[in-house]
Amino acid sequence: MLLIFTLLFGYSALQLKFDYDFEKFFPAEGHELAFFKEFRETFETDNDFVLLALENEDGVFEEEFLKASRQFVEELEQMIHVRSIYSPINAEYPKVTPGSIVFKRSPYLNIDQPELYRKDSLFFAKSEELMAGMLSLESNSICLLLKHKQFITKKESDELRIALDELIENYDFDKVHLVSKIHGQKVYVDIMQQEFLLFTSISIVILVIFLWFTYRSLWGILVPLVTVMIAVIGSSGTIQLSGKSLNMMTTLLPIIMLVVGMSDVVHFVSKYLEEIRLGKNKYEAVRLMLNKVGVATLFTSITTAIGFATLISIDMEPARDFGIYIAIGVLIAYLVTVLLIPSLFVFMGKPKIIDSKRLRNHWDRGLGNCFVWVLRKRKPILLLYVLLAFIAAFGIQRIRFDYFLMHDLSDDDPMMQELYYFQDHYGGIRPFEMALIPKGDYKVTDFKFLKEVLLLEDYLDSAYGVSQMTSPTTAFKFINKVSRNGREDFYRFPEKESRFKYLQKMLNKQADSSMRFLIAPEAQLARINGRIKDPGSFEMLKRNEDLQAFVEQNINAGILNYELTGTPVIIDKSSRYLSRNVILGLLVAFGVIALLMGFLFRSIKMALLSLVPNIFPIVLTAGCIGYLGIPLNMSTALIFTIAFGIAVDDTIHFLSRYKQEMNRGIQNFWAIRRTFLSTGKAIIITTIMLIGGFGSLILSDFKSTFYIGLFVSMTLIFAVITDLTLLPLLLLKKKRK
Repeated sequence: MLLIFTLLFGYSALQLKFDYDFEKFFPAEGHELAFFKEFRETFETDNDFVLLALENEDGVFEEEFLKASRQFVEELEQMIHVRSIYSPINAEYPKVTPGSIVFKRSPYLNIDQPELYRKDSLFFAKSEELMAGMLSLESNSICLLLKHKQFITKKESDELRIALDELIENYDFDKVHLVSKIHGQKVYVDIMQQEFLLFTSISIVILVIFLWFTYRSLWGILVPLVTVMIAVIGSSGTIQLSGKSLNMMTTLLPIIMLVVGMSDVVHFVSKYLEEIRLGKNKYEAVRLMLNKVGVATLFTSITTAIGFATLISIDMEPARDFGIYIAIGVLIAYLVTVLLIPSLFVFMGKPKIIDSKRLRNHWDRGLGNCFVWVLRKRKPILLLYVLLAFIAAFGIQRIRFDYFLMHDLSDDDPMMQELYYFQDHYGGIRPFEMALIPKGDYKVTDFKFLKEVLLLEDYLDSAYGVSQMTSPTTAFKFINKVSRNGREDFYRFPEKESRFKYLQKMLNKQADSSMRFLIAPEAQLARINGRIKDPGSFEMLKRNEDLQAFVEQNINAGILNYELTGTPVIIDKSSRYLSRNVILGLLVAFGVIALLMGFLFRSIKMALLSLVPNIFPIVLTAGCIGYLGIPLNMSTALIFTIAFGIAVDDTIHFLSRYKQEMNRGIQNFWAIRRTFLSTGKAIIITTIMLIGGFGSLILSDFKSTFYIGLFVSMTLIFAVITDLTLLPLLLLKKKRK
């Protein structure tokens, strides 16, 4: 049966695909998301674009470079899935024909007239127009904003990305800087594919090494390894059979399953070998293994599954999938272990225990000395834990929720370098979207409404940090300048309503299609659109609070209301939402596990006592995160769920063995000592294996994966120390009835 299961789910696992769809990290519902979807249906999507910068080391105003740039833009305009190109290369501005209000068009760059290059250069150096911000004399580059098909599919984005990369290769520009969603997704998927194979392989190698040093036999490697590999195959196949793909969260599944599954296997094998060393035959050893370890392992699997299952309550698809599939995988790992391990031991010959007496004495001596040291240092140990708890509490207060665009990439990654380039020279790549909503009988085209918008724009430009900003007032500023023979000092919104109405008539005659992306058809909704340098969601939260304070003091609430929206706004709120709900989920897990332990021991005190050594490592790790200034986001918040779900296993194994010793009528002190000596070895071995598996994640190119590997390993170290120092001391306080 297990063979059929393995073949079926193995075939499914081979069909798994990788996916990085940003919008899957949005909450499934909520006012902000509903408004965002309606807003982009009215106007356009805010992240379906590509930013390019063509750089020429000898300066922008070089005829050969400008002609090559023009040809490049012309080919871009003909490219598949491209909607429009916004750039000084192909843009034109209107001029008023003398004696009339008829416009004629002139290019911003007189490419075929080198004698006009100086005049063009002065315009880009001094003008406040939006187009002037698309050419950087400082960096000798021209910026192109390519808008591609909205809601582009993965197949279409791959077609556009390949065509764009091939076109760039055909030109000999000194440098081409590029950043886009379609290229970012490709980078993430490539890294996920590489790391999925790399970390799975590293984890297997590490486990094989530890198994060899632990059991020193071929069967001691093959039996555990085959068991956990079947569990990994089963959980991976489950993802594909349910119609899902691997994302940044679920790519951790094989590593988690390898180390969690191995933990169960090590406890089974260690107990089996212990009984063999005591002279039992293999059938009796298997029976005792199932009786004494099977129940404890069932509880550890249930508690681990509960820890991950708390993510199901989070209204975000990747987080839910992560919780569901890890929980299912943990239960699959238990079933495979409890069915396969006893069967293999029954059909195999009795294992040869090499140097069993020497090894046993070595472990017993070491653990015995450790137990004596813990008893002798009882008060200092307890005081140290109290002191560490206070220190960690101050660190926890320093934790903040923060998220940056492409935050998972390292600073020296080529994609991050491109992001920094556009932040330094072209105002950043983080889209800014604000909905403008008129109140009462006002419309967004009314003079009084636009005067309020103008106040808002001035604040966004000077204090909030929005660049390349467009709004309904932009067209009036531009047409005002044009109607005054292009004089730069007239690039402003008219002060008098009579002038405003005159300009409004001029605009209506032009029927500018760009206004469709700024004002809704019935003039009951408008937008301010731009880009900002990404300061992180924590800083954005403060800026939004300051913005709200400015609006309350300076904007007439009877005329204008606003709402911030756009992809970054939704992601920021999603990140904070996920981080906070993970913490709430942990509290639920604490409660459920306390109930389970209360059921196991039939004691409320023991239920509460069992939580202490599991909460403490989480508190210490959280304190370290706070002191190191590492922000929590939708990925790093999972550290606590993973760590708690795994660390609780050792406590349950310890307490289960302690209960067995107590049920045999052994005195409390000796029950603790026997538990310490017998369970301590398995706890230490499994912790080393867990740290080996999770420690491999610090090699990741993703920051969040690196932090998960680092801090889960740190939590596991804290957990094993707590289980072998604090837990025995807490049990000593318990008097047997």
